[in-house]
Amino acid sequence: MTVNTSVEDTAGNGLTIGVLALQGAYDAHANVLRQLGATPKLVRLPSDLEGIDGLVMPGGESTTMLRFLEQRGFFDILKDFVHATPTFGTCAGVILLATDVSNPSQKSLGTLDVTVERNSYGRQIDSTILHSESKLPGDPIEMVFIRAPRITRTGAAVEILATRQNDPVLVREGHLLAATFHPELGHDPRVHRYFLDMVAQHKSKAAAD
Repeated sequence: MTVNTSVEDTAGNGLTIGVLALQGAYDAHANVLRQLGATPKLVRLPSDLEGIDGLVMPGGESTTMLRFLEQRGFFDILKDFVHATPTFGTCAGVILLATDVSNPSQKSLGTLDVTVERNSYGRQIDSTILHSESKLPGDPIEMVFIRAPRITRTGAAVEILATRQNDPVLVREGHLLAATFHPELGHDPRVHRYFLDMVAQHKSKAAAD
């Protein structure tokens, strides 16, 4: 399936989306957001969170990201930000968002009501690309798994948008979106477009209140 990802896509018009750029595949996320009409902003310091409408937390090494976040009070500032602002976590980003982390346990922001098991699908060599039905409009979505975590529990308020066999791989809880795969490494921008729609709706509601 060929999906249009041209720069003429206007899904993100008027939106500035931060991409946590401490480590991991942040450039790939920024490229997809740009193709969808949003303005990406790399976030490396707490001050970089100012003026953004939403945030993407990319894949990578969650333990490495935590070491960076523990400097300059960034962890606590980010936790407050994520509690109030649309945030999309992929792979390691899901681990950082989760309320519970296992294999082994690890500190997290504790905002998304899921339990995540790290590296549950195996090593780098076990990485794979799958296609699965989802609640997003259109054909099955492409899912690139690289040392992916497994969501082993979802809270009552968490909506499961796609699964891998019986495991949730794309979930939403209010203003939070999480994917255990890497949509930024595939050829289908629908997950990012879905997130931009979430951000736009959140921004409109905030303006109306």
